[in-house]
Amino acid sequence: MNKKKIAVISDIHGNSMALTEVIRDIKNRDVDIIINLGDSLYGPLDLKGTFELLVNNNLINISGNQDRIILENLDQDSGSLTLEYVKSQLNDKMIDWLRHLPFDTIIDNEIYGCHATPQSDTNYLLEKLEKDHVAIKNKNEIDDLLKDIKQKIVICGHSHVANIVETDNKLIVNPGSVGLPAYDDEFPIYHTMQNYNPRANYSIINIVEDSISIDRVSLDYDFEESARLAETNKRHDWAKWIRTGIV
Repeated sequence: MNKKKIAVISDIHGNSMALTEVIRDIKNRDVDIIINLGDSLYGPLDLKGTFELLVNNNLINISGNQDRIILENLDQDSGSLTLEYVKSQLNDKMIDWLRHLPFDTIIDNEIYGCHATPQSDTNYLLEKLEKDHVAIKNKNEIDDLLKDIKQKIVICGHSHVANIVETDNKLIVNPGSVGLPAYDDEFPIYHTMQNYNPRANYSIINIVEDSISIDRVSLDYDFEESARLAETNKRHDWAKWIRTGIV
């Protein structure tokens, strides 16, 4: 019998406190595989603790846009307070790990995983940015982005907002963010992503023969510890996002 239970996590952003609780919960659920969709270490938080959790718990890891940005700025001053902090926390083992992260992954020819879209690690797969709000793309737009993907199930992160969208051809699951429940961004236009709570999020995909079910999991953890660390590292905006899930 084809039976699998797959945990999907994404967008940890160095929040080892949240990741600790997520991994603890996953281990209590008899999961076969854990897939991490990237943006693992970037943030004014606990990179080393996050890294140790990732390498010691047998995850399948891929790269996110912020993982790539770390590597692109290793040998130059980025002008970013947080990125320079991140670089100060890296050791050779962590850099080598980042360099070997693949762009995407395929699991048993049933699931395709990427950080954002198959074409880009910076463009949202599901979300469409309007002038005054964030919407969901129509099904044809999503299917067009996935036209070269043969797998029925597609998993993605990047937006930090958990969602399940079913088109005529695909089932797309975004597990939300483990470590950062809100943020704002200037590109390509100013927008905010918000979960309106501080909880750590992930998803479980259950496959039994041709039947697919999805569990969306939202966990409490000691977010105050994470928020205080962000404040110590001069990111009071991150501290607010972590405490509230609101920009």
